Amino acid sequence: MGMHRSTAPRRALWIALVLLLLPARAALAQKTDSVWIRNGDRITGEVKSLSRALLKYSTDDLGTIYIEWDKVVRISSKATFEVQLNTGEKYYGTLGRAPNGWVSLGADTLSLFHIVAITPIRQRLLDRVDGYLDLGFSLQKANKTLQITSGAKVLYRAPRLESALEVSTFHEDREDALATTRLTTDLTERYLVGNLWSAGLAVGYERNEELDLAGRVRTTAFGARTISRSNHAEFWAMAGPVITRERYFSTDSASVSLEGLIAAAFNAFRYDSPKLNASVTSQLFPSFSVQGRVRWQNDLRLSYELVKDFMVTATLFDSFDNKPQSEGAAKNDYGTTLAISWTF
Repeated sequence: MGMHRSTAPRRALWIALVLLLLPARAALAQKTDSVWIRNGDRITGEVKSLSRALLKYSTDDLGTIYIEWDKVVRISSKATFEVQLNTGEKYYGTLGRAPNGWVSLGADTLSLFHIVAITPIRQRLLDRVDGYLDLGFSLQKANKTLQITSGAKVLYRAPRLESALEVSTFHEDREDALATTRLTTDLTERYLVGNLWSAGLAVGYERNEELDLAGRVRTTAFGARTISRSNHAEFWAMAGPVITRERYFSTDSASVSLEGLIAAAFNAFRYDSPKLNASVTSQLFPSFSVQGRVRWQNDLRLSYELVKDFMVTATLFDSFDNKPQSEGAAKNDYGTTLAISWTF
């Protein structure tokens, strides 16, 4: 009886120790993916995602690292992924071993060169979110001018749905003139149809004291098509009807009109250090309610990496309206900003 009593606590201690070690062993077992890079090295870890030519990869020794996709020659993982090609086609399955430059997904063998996105099927919500936050500030003693600019974008990607919220602001306060404020916000819901097409709804708001614009609300139903996409650039176009409600500072009444939208956007990105991102967006709004009226909005954004996740960003915007609905209002407003950006 005495021996039985003495071994019972010891046995309980061993059971507790095994239970404590099981989660640790399970956590270690999760990182069984493999990536072979061009110099012959093999890195064991866990594939997180591929986006814009960067493979996000979690390792035990180095933490989360980013591997340039054109340096990868082979990849394997037992997890299930959505793999998208530059043609827009999507494949689903585990990443099986294949000859250098290729990966197998079930019965299909895909070229790594044509893959532009890899997304885990059971990815956490936060892993599907990216974006940026801008902040700029300048002060001039000569005419006591203070300028503050800010901007933010949050993008959520699901297998068939994209949600984006974008905000930009500008405020200038100076001694020899009235303060000037600009505000632009856009909320876009896009549903992906097939490989290259999408459709959705966008709601936007604008305010620009330089143009006498007290408020403009836009509701847009659109269709869009990706013209081309690679690991270094993408180009797409969109069109659709727009319902616009405008109000100006110099008038008390608001007007509602129907416009069209024809837009195109080009994005280019380089992830060799230092990183470089550039985007150009052009939007044309011909009016169906006011004969001969056309609005044209152009935006340029250029970001250059300073340190990891922090960029210096320059923007250029140009807003043109050939028939503003306020007598004496300016037809054109343009400007530049310089800010520090945090990307996530």
